[in-house]
Amino acid sequence: MTEIPMADAGPVGARPREVTIAGYLVLLDAITGLIVGAISYYIWEDWTAGIGVILALIAFLLAFRIWNRDAQAWNLAVIFNLAAIFLYMTSWNVPGAFLSLISVIYLTLPNVKVHFEDRFW
Repeated sequence: MTEIPMADAGPVGARPREVTIAGYLVLLDAITGLIVGAISYYIWEDWTAGIGVILALIAFLLAFRIWNRDAQAWNLAVIFNLAAIFLYMTSWNVPGAFLSLISVIYLTLPNVKVHFEDRFW
């Protein structure tokens, strides 16, 4: 019997393109949140900027867990991006809020969400 040739995908399969894009969006959102939060906290000493820095540090960890298709990281990324939208809008950071909104919309698309549902339980 002949074997069917398969692409080198590793033991659990190659990472889908949608998951890679989602990870990069969360990573970009984390970098933006860290920079804007640190500058905002330095200039105005606003407590919401301090919360934004903490959320950005957690988002760095979430980006790497999203690349590993962790369903809990997907849930936390959606929750933290919703919180980031609120924090960005209270500090009048419209580009950061727009980036978080794009991240939430992309993470909740059906073709992205399906990669995290099968590994939840």
